[in-house]
Amino acid sequence: MACASELLTGKIEEKGLRATEARCRILELLHETHEHFTPEEMLDALRERGKPLSIATLYQNLQKLSEAGIIARFVGPDGHTRYDVNTQPHHHLVCKICGRMVDVGVKGPLAEVRPVALFPDEEQEVGAWRVEEVHLELHGVCPECQARIEREASA
Repeated sequence: MACASELLTGKIEEKGLRATEARCRILELLHETHEHFTPEEMLDALRERGKPLSIATLYQNLQKLSEAGIIARFVGPDGHTRYDVNTQPHHHLVCKICGRMVDVGVKGPLAEVRPVALFPDEEQEVGAWRVEEVHLELHGVCPECQARIEREASA
């Protein structure tokens, strides 16, 4: 089995995995939507596309894809495990109203975000840490929610 996209097939195979139908379905969904799905949301989205997977198959393949570094696994602001097709260092914008999450690149000042001591006494301890990952979440209101709020206010 190969994915509809040779690029996705190549991504899977270069990591030493087979491009199974389940892996292709998962990656195609993530690449086409750029959403940060929970496994349950992913099951629903795949079912809506007419490409359902069993829960066990989904979890097994999410594990394999994330272990191989093809997708990123993280805990979202809602406390749920989510999956992201963007494995490059980046941050997220999160809507406080609808929960929508979008990627923010790490160019400019956001690229230099580093943990700092909150209090002077902590400076030595924080400096001794080997920081392996920095993840920043920016919370605000997405354009769709802003427009809805404006429509409701003018009604």
